[in-house]
Amino acid sequence: MARILVAYGTKMGGTIAIAERIGQVLATRGNDVTVVEASRARLADGYDAAVVGSGLYAGMWRGPAKRLVRTIAKRAPSTPLWLFHSGPIGEEAGDPQPFPKWLTELEAGLDVRDKATFGGVLGDDAKGFIAKSMVKQGRGGDFRDMDAIAAWAERIAGQL
Repeated sequence: MARILVAYGTKMGGTIAIAERIGQVLATRGNDVTVVEASRARLADGYDAAVVGSGLYAGMWRGPAKRLVRTIAKRAPSTPLWLFHSGPIGEEAGDPQPFPKWLTELEAGLDVRDKATFGGVLGDDAKGFIAKSMVKQGRGGDFRDMDAIAAWAERIAGQL
């Protein structure tokens, strides 16, 4: 049994369900899993592995998730690490999105096992001018593929 941290950064809440689904799959495989918002993650708790993800906004990660990955790079760079981001909607929902430059620069010093892009969600309660406009144009919806997310989590479990 491995102790696994699943941490997320989110702006509108859509990434929470992805992190929770990953945590559920890992837990059903007998692991001790903590799912938490990235700013509340504590590396001192002695995790055997970590999964960190963020909502992707204009190609950028949320600050708490970004800071957590940087902390892992400084304090626990040999920790097996899986990374994901979510955000693409519509026809792009299934397309991999590039990871931010700061992350690709850190990667050489980390034990990154895999990276994934998952579709996002843009609901009727969207905040901000651009998001509201997209919903009004009929571009909103839930594009998270929970089966694909669970399959990715199963691959993680198989590697542990």
